[in-house]
Amino acid sequence: MPTVLITGCDTGLGRAFAQQYARDGWNVWATYRDLANTIADDRIRHAALDVTAFAQFDALRAQVGAEPIDLLVSNAGIGLDVGTLGELNFDYVQRMLSVNLVGALKLVETFVDNVAASQLRRIVLVTSRMGSIESNLSGGHYGYRASKAGLNAVGRSLAIDLYPRGVAVTMIHPGWVSTQGGSPQAPMDADQSVASMRDVVARMGNHETGNFVSYDGRSLPW
Repeated sequence: MPTVLITGCDTGLGRAFAQQYARDGWNVWATYRDLANTIADDRIRHAALDVTAFAQFDALRAQVGAEPIDLLVSNAGIGLDVGTLGELNFDYVQRMLSVNLVGALKLVETFVDNVAASQLRRIVLVTSRMGSIESNLSGGHYGYRASKAGLNAVGRSLAIDLYPRGVAVTMIHPGWVSTQGGSPQAPMDADQSVASMRDVVARMGNHETGNFVSYDGRSLPW
């Protein structure tokens, strides 16, 4: 069976990704910022990973070794900032960029050889339509928008650079989801969003690498 490695499995989308792939018989590596949050499932292998702590990437790489990773899911992220100009919390803005953008790039750099050695050769970056510059008509949320726009730019470059190795990269918006970073009024829960995203990823071919899409497969504006 194929192998998937997923970051940010403490709650929400990451947890749903790990549980659904394990249920379908995949070999699952799930990473957590806090191992107290591990999923009670013997089919899942657990590892600690704070994506802002680069030494932990080295430790995780040593655990995984040369095992091929068919699907690498960069899901770890932190949610919206609400400050307006004059009231911005720049410590939080910097942390958001570190987690949502830099951490995702470090993840890919750490495991790209494992992905390239696999059969499926897929990388998924969980992003947001709030990273779209073209569709930003409401302003605000400076740190979050910047982190996700940057992630989309990184994903596009990765798609170009990794195409010769047969690795496909997809940036996917999970929708409005009732997770810790979302809202209790959201129309979808994490399981519904992840089921839809998994379907989109499963149907994508290498010629679609570098796409920015929604959980339902629709292309999103950059």
